[in-house]
Amino acid sequence: MKRILFLTAAFCLLAISAFAQNKANFSGTWELDTINSKLDERMRVESMTMKVDQTEKDITVGTFTKRALSPDGGAGMNRGDGTTPTALTYSLLGKETKAEVGGGATAGTATLKAALGADGKLNLSSVRDVNAQTGAMKITVRETWELADGGKTLKVSRTMETPRGTQNSEMVFTKKDAVVSTGDGASSRTGQTPKSISAGVLNGKATSLAKPEYPAAARAVKASGAVNVQVTIDGQGNVISASAVSGHPLLRQAAEKAARESKFSPTLLEGIPVKVTGIVVYNFAL
Repeated sequence: MKRILFLTAAFCLLAISAFAQNKANFSGTWELDTINSKLDERMRVESMTMKVDQTEKDITVGTFTKRALSPDGGAGMNRGDGTTPTALTYSLLGKETKAEVGGGATAGTATLKAALGADGKLNLSSVRDVNAQTGAMKITVRETWELADGGKTLKVSRTMETPRGTQNSEMVFTKKDAVVSTGDGASSRTGQTPKSISAGVLNGKATSLAKPEYPAAARAVKASGAVNVQVTIDGQGNVISASAVSGHPLLRQAAEKAARESKFSPTLLEGIPVKVTGIVVYNFAL
C-alpha cells in the first residue's frame, strides 16, 4: 500500500512539474511578419505590434495596428487614418473579464476568456457587442497562440466571425531583440541603443496618471467609451506630445489634456534614457 501511495505521489509531482515547464510565457513586444503571415485581405493590415504582459493571474495584450484605408476611403469599422490601438486584459484563472472597446459609433463591450494549456498553447476568445451605423452587431474572435524557435517566434491562428462573414488568418510574429528596463524589474538586450522605442500600452508605467474631465458637451449627448491617446515620453518620463487616435470626438481633447499632464517612469535602455512612444487608454463612463 505504501508503495502504491509513493508511486501515486511521485506521478502527481511529475505531472505538476511537466505542467510548470510547459507553461509558456508570452510577455514581450512582438512585430507582425507580414511576409510569412497568411492574412485575410479584408483585415487590410499594413503593420501590427503587440505588447504582451503576462503574470500568474492574467495576460494583457496591447495591440497597435496600422490598416490600409478601404477603397471607399475608410468607411466601415476602420475609419480615419486606419490606425487601431487596443488593450485587453484576460484572466488566466478561468474567469470571464469585461472590457470597453471602440469609441463613438463603434463603442461596445467585450467578454474575454483565456486558457493556458499544459501543451504551452494559449487560447483567447473575445465576444464583442458593438454599435455600428447599421445597428448592433456581434463580433467573435478566437485565437490560438504558440511559441516557436525558442520563444523568438509567436504563431497565432485567428478566426473572426462577423455578420459579414468569417475571416481566417495565420499570423507570425517575431520578438523584438531589445528588452527595455523601465525601473520595474524588466531588462533587455539590444545590438545598438535606439533614440526611441515603441512600448505599447503605457497606463501601467504611469507614476501619476491625470484623470480627464468629462466635457459637458459630451455628457449632454451621453458620449462614452474608450479614448486611445498616442503619446511620446522623453527620457525623464515627461509627455512631450499627445494625440488621440480613436474615441468619440467630444472626448478626445479632454483625454489629450490629461495625457499631457501625466508623468511616467523613465525608460532606460542599456542605462541610457530613451524616448518612448505608446498608447494611454482612457475610459469615459456615464
